[in-house]
Amino acid sequence: MGQDCHRCASPLATPETFCPTCGAPQLRYETDSEAANGNPQNSSDAPREVRWKQAIGAAITFAVPVGLLSSSVVPVLSAGCCLWVLGGAIAAVALYQRRSATPILSRHVGSRIGMIIGLLAAAVATAFNAGSMLFERHVLHAGEAMDKAYQASMEQGSVMAAQLSNLSPAQSQEAIHFWLTPDGRAVLTLLTALMTSIGITVFSTIGGALGSRIFSGRNPALRNT
Repeated sequence: MGQDCHRCASPLATPETFCPTCGAPQLRYETDSEAANGNPQNSSDAPREVRWKQAIGAAITFAVPVGLLSSSVVPVLSAGCCLWVLGGAIAAVALYQRRSATPILSRHVGSRIGMIIGLLAAAVATAFNAGSMLFERHVLHAGEAMDKAYQASMEQGSVMAAQLSNLSPAQSQEAIHFWLTPDGRAVLTLLTALMTSIGITVFSTIGGALGSRIFSGRNPALRNT
C-alpha cells in the first residue's frame, strides 16, 4: 500500500526515507499492535521500564521453590544450587513476559527480574536453613552431634589456614577457640548466610539476563493460545 508525503502529499512509490519531491524526511512510527503481530523492534530498542507488579509476582512464584532447593534442607538437591537459581530466573522472565504481554525484553529488564528473585530466594533459603538447624537441635535433640561436627570442621579449617598462612600452633589454637565461642559461631553463621545470599543473587541476575536474551522477540500472545 502506497504512502503520501506528509508535507507535500506527493505519492511515494516505495517506503522512502526522504520525499523525492520536497525532500521532507519520512518517519514511520510502529504501534504496539504492529509489534505484537510479528514486527518486533530491535532488542536494543526494547523498553527499559519494568512493570513491577508483574515482575514481583513472577519472582515470588519461583522464589520459594528456588530457595528451598538451594537450602540445606535437602543436601542432595542443594548441590545443584546454581542450576536451580539460573533456571528459576529464566522461568521468571518467561512468566513476566507472558503476564505483561511484552514481546521485546531488554537485558536491563531481565537482570532486574533476576535480581528480585535472587534476593527473595536468598531470604527463603536463609529462613529454611535457620529453621532446619532449630528443628535438628530442639526437636530431634541432635545438638551434641551438631556441636561435635562443627568443632571438627573448625579444627580442620584452622589447620588448613595455618598451613597456608604460616600461623604458629598458639595462634591456630586461639583462632579455634574464638570460632567455638558463641560470638564466633554467630559471626560465621552470618558470614555464611551473607556469602550464600550474594552468590544466589549474582547467579539469579545472570539468569535473568539470559532469559531476556532467550525470550526477547517472541510473541507472548502466541504462547497463550
